[in-house]
Amino acid sequence: MSPPRRRRDAYRPPRSRREVLTAVAAVVGVLVVTVALIWFLQPGGKSGSGQPSNSTPLSIPSSPSLPGQAPLPAPSASTP
Repeated sequence: MSPPRRRRDAYRPPRSRREVLTAVAAVVGVLVVTVALIWFLQPGGKSGSGQPSNSTPLSIPSSPSLPGQAPLPAPSASTP
């Protein structure tokens, strides 16, 4: 059997103007909040350099002593 045919003149009630305006207002609200959060939470602040303003200096790890070499002496704390 073939499936039942859809009538071309099937009635669909139009959406109310209030429902459309509510949906449009919700979309605009979500977009505004998203743009505001992206703007306020962007990294780098207003310096424009792209570097963090409070960066810590990099530390260079000490190289391990090679076989056959004496290890480096540890710094000693002298107290008066």
